Amino acid sequence: MPLSDKQIKAMEQKREKILQQAIILFAEQGYESTTIAKVAKASGVSFGSVFTYFENKDQLFYHAVTEPLNTVFKVDLLDFDPEAEDLLNEIKNMIDKHIRIFIEMRTYLQLVVQVIGQHTKFPEPFKELDEFSLEFIQKLILMITNAQRRGILEESEADLTAKAYLGFLLGIRLTFTDYAVSYIWEKLKIPAFQLLYPKR
Repeated sequence: MPLSDKQIKAMEQKREKILQQAIILFAEQGYESTTIAKVAKASGVSFGSVFTYFENKDQLFYHAVTEPLNTVFKVDLLDFDPEAEDLLNEIKNMIDKHIRIFIEMRTYLQLVVQVIGQHTKFPEPFKELDEFSLEFIQKLILMITNAQRRGILEESEADLTAKAYLGFLLGIRLTFTDYAVSYIWEKLKIPAFQLLYPKR
């Protein structure tokens, strides 16, 4: 007998709860210290229920990294138009959005930093992060190049500028506490903008 819509929705919600708890545990305790038993307990499900949705711990970790990347994170970070008519305003709005994302997605970004720092240990999720990073940088390079052409930004090596900007965003997450970032995020927009070499 096929599952009802209600049953399907309940299963989707249970899977999402398991995934969210896994993200928190992997981010805060690391891969080695996080066990399926801990994830099950935090999710309020049985040990065996986790395996209904994820084959093993490696698969759970992979999905914990890649699913937020391919839904919320990627969509929001790439939500800027390098060809916008009012490109200066588009750049400022982009910076505002990016800083907000890096503030609000604290736990997930802790997980991202772990994968980047141990990329040989986690080659599959790192590959997806790396591919996204290249996509993000290429789109940002196009925006920087167009802004330089229109006289909004000073001439610079656009690829290095784009990488420096991404490094700045990651640095926010590594450097500041939640309270500090939430308190001073408006001020962080200024150095982020300066990294792009605006014309005076």
